[in-house]
Amino acid sequence: MPRDGGAVAPQVRVRLGQGADAALVSAWLDHIHPLPVPDARARQLMLGELLAQSGRGICLLASGATERGGLLACLPVALLPSLELAGLAACASEWWMRPELDAATRRACLEACCATLAEWGRAHGIRHALLAPGLVAGHGGAPPGFRLHGNGMWHGSLVPAAKVLG
Repeated sequence: MPRDGGAVAPQVRVRLGQGADAALVSAWLDHIHPLPVPDARARQLMLGELLAQSGRGICLLASGATERGGLLACLPVALLPSLELAGLAACASEWWMRPELDAATRRACLEACCATLAEWGRAHGIRHALLAPGLVAGHGGAPPGFRLHGNGMWHGSLVPAAKVLG
């Protein structure tokens, strides 16, 4: 599908990470950003918690549209209580991607992850998504549907549209 300027947008597939993905995602993160052993173990525990979908958050995995596309990006999302937003907010404060990705692919991954996050949030009664400012920086601005909030984060409303009957 063409984008502004006539360039073709990369095809990205996003899915919810599961416990069975732990070894793959952990090895991928270790390759992208190696850590000392104690920190790597701590990261692995946190990753396991997100992949288990334990109610504390989720992990969205973006890959190429082809079967051999491989993992391109990972968006960990924590569920946080917000008094201002009157409920749980899906908050993404970090964004992992393969360093060699071009700008168009990075942007496509971020937009696809945010679209999947919105679908997941609506399906689970989460009414707000928050993105850290640094997560959006350098990716052509906020994804569609996100606006700068007074708290300094990018806010996406996940409130379902009113249904029209008849």
